[in-house]
Amino acid sequence: LTTVEKFKFARYIIISPNPEDDVMGYMERWAKNSGLLHYPGYTPRMIGWDFPFVSEEQKEQYGLRGYVAAYIIPEEFEPACGGAELGYQETDHYAKITVTDPFEKITGAYGKIYEFAKERHIIARSYKDRICMEEVFIKDGVTYMDVYVPVDNG
Repeated sequence: LTTVEKFKFARYIIISPNPEDDVMGYMERWAKNSGLLHYPGYTPRMIGWDFPFVSEEQKEQYGLRGYVAAYIIPEEFEPACGGAELGYQETDHYAKITVTDPFEKITGAYGKIYEFAKERHIIARSYKDRICMEEVFIKDGVTYMDVYVPVDNG
């Protein structure tokens, strides 16, 4: 269990057959063009999560899915260009799991977190204004993913 403090983000949503790669590429270009990558003292952190507001027709007939990518940005940062929605995620409590081989194990990671939360009676009663999120990082040449799911304090 962990608490994630309130943070400011810049996000973009793409609905496509391959939304994760599409939106991450878009946000990488945005970060470069906005000046974020040259902001003094900034270390890039991108998070992402599924965007569930895709119609049944889009899913079934066209194989489309939605994904959100967001950079966590400094409070004072003002982008030099548009193209990403700025917002805040409020302080929240999360169950978190770290996996290696994230693209193979992501579904199982969510399942383990939900099982953990259910056993402890902390499963979220509401997800309004709350996000499940994923953050990929590389440490010592190994790719990891932290998966966060909001939980209630019980």
